[in-house]
Amino acid sequence: MNVKTGWMRLCALLEGGFLLLLGGGVAFADDFGSRLKPLFEQSCIKCHGGEKTKGKVDLKALGSVEDLLAKPGLIKELIEVIDFADMPPEDEPQLSDEQREKTVLALKGFMRLAVESKESVKPRLSRLNRFQYNNSVRDLFQLRKDLFELPEKLMTRHHNYLLTKEQRMPEQVRVASHSRNPLPGFRGVRPFPKDLRAAHGFDNQSDQLTLSPLLLDTFLKLSVSILESPDFTEGMVGVWKEFFAEPENPDDLEAEIRMRLKPFIRLAFRSSVEKEVLDRYVRYAHDQVKSRESFTAGMKKVASAILSSPLFLFRHETVLKDDPYALASRLSYSLWGSCPDDALLKAAEEGRLGNADGLAEVLEVMLKDPKIERFLDSFPAQWMQLENALAATPDPKLNRYFSIDQNYPASLTMVLEPLLLFDAVFLENRPIEELIKPSFGYRSEFLETWYGDELKPNEKNLKQAIATNDNKKKRIEELGLEVEKMELELAALVDPVRERILSERAVEKDILEPVDLRPVAAWEFDGDLKSSVGSFPLKKHGKAEFRDGMVEIGPNSYLQTSNLPFELRAKSLEAWFLLKNLDQRGGGVMGIQGPGDFFDTIVIGERMPRHWISGSNGFSRTDDFAGSKPEDSIDRIIHLIMTYQPDGRISLYRNGELYGKPYKKPLATFPKGKTSVIFGLRHLPKGGGKHLAVTIDKARLYDRALNEKEVQEAARGSELFVSNKDLLAALSPEQRKAKGQLEKKLKDSMNALRKAPKPIDPNKLRGEAQKHFDNEMRRKLRSQDFKRVALT
Repeated sequence: MNVKTGWMRLCALLEGGFLLLLGGGVAFADDFGSRLKPLFEQSCIKCHGGEKTKGKVDLKALGSVEDLLAKPGLIKELIEVIDFADMPPEDEPQLSDEQREKTVLALKGFMRLAVESKESVKPRLSRLNRFQYNNSVRDLFQLRKDLFELPEKLMTRHHNYLLTKEQRMPEQVRVASHSRNPLPGFRGVRPFPKDLRAAHGFDNQSDQLTLSPLLLDTFLKLSVSILESPDFTEGMVGVWKEFFAEPENPDDLEAEIRMRLKPFIRLAFRSSVEKEVLDRYVRYAHDQVKSRESFTAGMKKVASAILSSPLFLFRHETVLKDDPYALASRLSYSLWGSCPDDALLKAAEEGRLGNADGLAEVLEVMLKDPKIERFLDSFPAQWMQLENALAATPDPKLNRYFSIDQNYPASLTMVLEPLLLFDAVFLENRPIEELIKPSFGYRSEFLETWYGDELKPNEKNLKQAIATNDNKKKRIEELGLEVEKMELELAALVDPVRERILSERAVEKDILEPVDLRPVAAWEFDGDLKSSVGSFPLKKHGKAEFRDGMVEIGPNSYLQTSNLPFELRAKSLEAWFLLKNLDQRGGGVMGIQGPGDFFDTIVIGERMPRHWISGSNGFSRTDDFAGSKPEDSIDRIIHLIMTYQPDGRISLYRNGELYGKPYKKPLATFPKGKTSVIFGLRHLPKGGGKHLAVTIDKARLYDRALNEKEVQEAARGSELFVSNKDLLAALSPEQRKAKGQLEKKLKDSMNALRKAPKPIDPNKLRGEAQKHFDNEMRRKLRSQDFKRVALT
């Protein structure tokens, strides 16, 4: 038998036999007269008719279809001798392979009819399944979207390539499976009763789709919920104007209702409308319209009644030759998954389904209708039982990437491949054998990777990344050596000058051993907010005035630097200042402000009136200095140094003497680039009793905790550090120029070092490569693009 059977042939073979057979003999008179009878006369009657009747087989006596159907035994014998090429005999004209195949198929069709005619054929009914019910209601009302979530619809096409004139699938298509998260249906619609599947996977069997009285009540409630859904509106319902809208001329209400109901019932019940049935629904509709608040509400009631009728819910599984409507229904539910449209019912009424040519024309139209997409949404998935693939749960240890995305397992992508192949074979009318042994397929990036790769990061890319990592290390080492070299050169230039200045000051102040305090920042407040050490100018927020070489910070005001270019852990805060009001509560003299409300600040009166503390966020690094005394110096200079040791020890010195007892708390880390220095404020954001009205003489910031000797020298007021101004004044013009050049080069090198890409630990690098690969697999898994690929 020739296996290169196209899709027109496949559709004709649905459900185990020719669709041409569905009419109970509609096409067989033509087959008998045009194919079998001429064949008998040409090659058979010479030996099996007339004067000779070999084997008691008289083919000449078969004058009609009825004569042939009366002899099923003869039909069986003819099938065997023709199929095995025993007949015609060798000395008679032989049949071609195509003629032999078509003759055998035609005889098999007659055999089926002959057997059925011998038996008492009991009509079989089955209930519409959810997919058919959804489509039928959608088509009846011309709805813009589905009634239900349809997880059984395994593939959603983003554009309907089935309607292309070229009858060829595009090289690339966009599809997705929403089976796990189906697109929403109408709001408020009750669930459809669960469909049962037969053992072979199909849900079209009458014994699986029963309808008990209790279930009938469920369908009535379902139909009511559809018509009462908030989505069932004029904009969503295509037949609203023709069926539900208020009539323009309400004078003859019964005639208007009859005119609207007759075509609707014909489509819903898939048959001609008997007068008694129509009258019953017209009376019910008329009563409902009269008793309801509007014509639309009454028509909704009758529509829900029609949808709950057994004439709508049941369809004939058995097609009798005197029932063209049943054949139309069988055709439409086989190919469209829905009720027949007006054109198909007209074809049945005109008898066009009762002959081969007419039926072929109808099939041609049906196959080109957009509703054929529903056949592809239903039949292939059930035929291949793809729902079993969706239920698969492989061992994640063996198939890690199958479920790497818990919300989108690989099975959702895998089922799309056979469905797309089915689409292509259908659309391109390709041989059926390509469903079993295809020469091409449609695959996504994920499937190509799944089938072809080792499902692990590319080792070549990983080696390149490690080599890049080594280059990063080398570059950082080079920049570090440059910075170290320039720091040494700068120190060699300025340190001798710095030591000379300190020695001269020590002689002047009679200090035996000079101490270089080396603050990282200092402010003199001598008419401006510039820093005398480092480059950390202050910005005022609110009121700040200069008076007698000091800065006076007003209420609700504060000063703040820009972010510091270094990290602060161990540190010291030093300030000379005076207060005119000792009863302020919770204001800060000087502090370190980190990200958010993270801070360490010298604060007065927050826990006990007039007592100093180290304020911190949530008091996390704050305790009272045991034995401390309340502040009593009004309008006199106070000198405070708060030190924060590496071990978390916090000490406060007032005018060179320890203030109370130190304590330990976890040391805070203030990050580089996110930390600033503040004056006159406990912490940001401003307001809320955090401000301090204070007059500051000078202040210092150290990136270490000063020891007691350094504190004592600082308290004496000795200028035991060299400011930028002092150093520049002591350098020669050539030295100042060299210093500027070195500082610029040092700054550039430090910036380059700071911006240089940091090397990654090899294990972390492998982890990053794995993470990147996993993310790529997740991206590929979600991709909806499928490309046509050749298969070997």
